[in-house]
Amino acid sequence: MTEPAYTLRELQLLASGSVPLQVSLALIFAERAEEILAQVDTAIDHIAQDFARTPKERQGRSEDSLTIDVVTSLRSMGFQASHDTTVGGHCDIVIEGRNNFLWLGEAKIHGSYDWLLQGFNQLDSRYATASKYQDHGGMIIYCYNGRADRIMDEWAIRLKQARPDVEVNDRAHDELFFTSAHFHSRTGRPYRVRHVPIALQWKPAC
Repeated sequence: MTEPAYTLRELQLLASGSVPLQVSLALIFAERAEEILAQVDTAIDHIAQDFARTPKERQGRSEDSLTIDVVTSLRSMGFQASHDTTVGGHCDIVIEGRNNFLWLGEAKIHGSYDWLLQGFNQLDSRYATASKYQDHGGMIIYCYNGRADRIMDEWAIRLKQARPDVEVNDRAHDELFFTSAHFHSRTGRPYRVRHVPIALQWKPAC
């Protein structure tokens, strides 16, 4: 008996309700860099929401400890992801894919905006190649303080002030992340960074 064949859309419908499974399926079929990148964004957003469900258990964790959890989650969804891998230096999150796809992420605990800026500059000047299929990256910001929305608004302002060459897109009113773009000094190609907070405040009123 011939086994039934399913389209990607049919498989996604079967996996509805499970973002990790949907991402895993999409990665299997992804051929273009844009398709892989879309799944990276979906996965990072899912991880941010997932971690926000357990803020109590994540108090006092280091950047490396939190980031290893992020990488573990990415691997469970089918990404070829690693932590502290050498790409121009020891990059926090490295995701590799077919056809020379490369996505690099820098992760920082929000303690000061200068610390975030240091992370952005590391990603930009030390790690990023800004080559074809390698021209997107991410800033993961662990927010132990409250009002992640205000932190992201202020971070966008501080980033523009410190780096006039960087264009920052306005944050959508119903989203916490924003994106930035600038011409990379190494290649002259546009390099785009998605800045995503993970809200980890634990301050119950009772």
